[in-house]
Amino acid sequence: MKDDPNVWFYRPMQEELITYAAQDVMYLPLLHRELCDKLGDPSGGRVLSRSQSYVSYAHMNNHLTSPKAAQRKGLRLQAMLATQTEAALYFKLNLGAHRQGVVSRDQALLNFKDLQFGDIADCFVSAWNTQGNIIFLERLEATSPVFNANPDFTTGKEGRRKRRRPHGPRD
Repeated sequence: MKDDPNVWFYRPMQEELITYAAQDVMYLPLLHRELCDKLGDPSGGRVLSRSQSYVSYAHMNNHLTSPKAAQRKGLRLQAMLATQTEAALYFKLNLGAHRQGVVSRDQALLNFKDLQFGDIADCFVSAWNTQGNIIFLERLEATSPVFNANPDFTTGKEGRRKRRRPHGPRD
């Protein structure tokens, strides 16, 4: 396996590779049962939906070409609730390890009170710190005139301003 990184693509697959792969995942059902028990989720439905949230996280904010692109007031993005303190909520943004979203204004915190850890919310950028590693967020609400019930954050159609054409005669 070390000699040939493509060994997993060859067919028919060698018996030793099948055994290796089976042994690699044989504890996953036990791990799933343990997670369900610890979370008080006998059916596993909540564990499955939380796992799906983390899969969705991998596709969040792909419309941004770089982490610095998030430093634009009013930019729409998605944020996953990661942790909280008495004074603030902290969000993962999928923009690199050193960038996080923060909600700290009392009024803004009220708009996020329905979220649980791992939930993803549609937000917009209200400000950022001077180092650019903290992005201050506000929540997009269904009553907002710019709210879109089915935003497409993956293609770049949401959160970007349209380019203006220069005024004047065309060539």
